Amino acid sequence: MPEFGRRQYRETHAETSDVMKWVISSAVAVLIAGLFLSYRLFIHPGNPDPLLNKRGSFAEMVQRNAFSADQLLEHPSSSTTVVLIPFGKKVYKVPRNYLVDLDRSAVAPNPLTTTFEIHVLLPGLTPRNANNADGFIEHPYRDGFHDQLSATIRGGQEELDFSERKRQWESRCEQKGQGQFREVESDYKLCQADSDLFMRGTTEGPLIFACNKISDKNPYCTLAEHTGAEYGVLNLEFSRKYVSQADEIRKRFRALLDSFAEN
Repeated sequence: MPEFGRRQYRETHAETSDVMKWVISSAVAVLIAGLFLSYRLFIHPGNPDPLLNKRGSFAEMVQRNAFSADQLLEHPSSSTTVVLIPFGKKVYKVPRNYLVDLDRSAVAPNPLTTTFEIHVLLPGLTPRNANNADGFIEHPYRDGFHDQLSATIRGGQEELDFSERKRQWESRCEQKGQGQFREVESDYKLCQADSDLFMRGTTEGPLIFACNKISDKNPYCTLAEHTGAEYGVLNLEFSRKYVSQADEIRKRFRALLDSFAEN
């Protein structure tokens, strides 16, 4: 009876053949391999760019208590792949080797809150490449800017009001400095306060910036400017040795930034 039953089982095809088992096993293996490959390529690619792989903006991470010190790290690259950055009323196409930081929402990037940072070398505003990587400074505030220009295009605030900024400089001079600006070389007006405050009139509008004291270990200058996107602030930082070229630096960098904008 057991023998009869086994034959009956085969004749009705209720038992899966060895060939069918092989076909099913192969199909399952192919499916698993495909899912793994898709995960690696689209969800978790190998060697992901840490700049473009951020989980969210600085504000979002702080809000959900997911922020870590690693998020403050810069991410330089020699790649020339273009990164699309909507900001203000413009969309910038920035080659990756100019960028070191990009702070924006991972869910719904907002052109009014996005902030990105660009590093180039003076005097030619040269981006990172295989031949000049040693010229970029990882810790410029500690080790000095040397020939590096650090530019932060910051969202989350309206454009600068230069009239108001001029009043702030004059008030700062009165409260923390000599009380008035005096004429110095390069047609600058200088007030020595808690920092050295500079002003100069130009055809493009007032040039207003501050520098650390020349006696500091690694003095540098900070210059705030319009972004050209009708929103936000462009902040430039560079070694004080370039102080006489501040106006030229801001004009040339603005031209560079404008060259990245979509027409």
